[in-house]
Amino acid sequence: MTVRSHPLETALQKGLRRLLLSAATLAVVAFVFPAPAAGDALLVYNMIHLLVLLLATLGLTAEVAVELDQPWFPQLRKSWLASAASLVAVATGFAALLALATSAAARYDVSLQFLQLLSALDIAWVSAALFFGSARLWSRLTAWLAGLAIILACIGSIVAYLATVGFTPGGGWLVSGPDMMRIVIPADTVAAIISITVLLRASKDADQPMEQPSPQS
Repeated sequence: MTVRSHPLETALQKGLRRLLLSAATLAVVAFVFPAPAAGDALLVYNMIHLLVLLLATLGLTAEVAVELDQPWFPQLRKSWLASAASLVAVATGFAALLALATSAAARYDVSLQFLQLLSALDIAWVSAALFFGSARLWSRLTAWLAGLAIILACIGSIVAYLATVGFTPGGGWLVSGPDMMRIVIPADTVAAIISITVLLRASKDADQPMEQPSPQS
């Protein structure tokens, strides 16, 4: 008798397989074509790199979304939400590991590697949450469009920040608290609100208890 793997185990297996393939391919490309010196070229390189990371993460998100077709935790009141949150964590972890491996291969300044990691983490979880919620409420096509839109919007805020502040002379992350609060944090907050709202709305639809038949008089 064949025992079917738990959906989370299946999702982790898919994530590991994609991670090995993606990290190996992108790390080789980044090693052969490392990040340029500080300036506009570094900004373009950095944002293309981030976009590729997040598109790879969105691809994994779409692949594991099928695991939400059946509830994982029937003992929980919010079974679908718990399952979706688990997959959001899988997607976010995938983005983090991919960012670490490829940022090192690209030979970014250490502070810029940290910024790339933070950006990948921040955008990965909102895009995954929005994808799962949109797929449940509407369709996979809508989920893809919503995921792509929120990725581009969040990257746009980082581009605006870096274009305003620039880099350190060595190509590092130049931190400006006021500009972060003015440009990046509002965009992140709006993205988080949208994603959480859609995910919770999908959970309400998926986790609503079955109506009990009225007692016969």
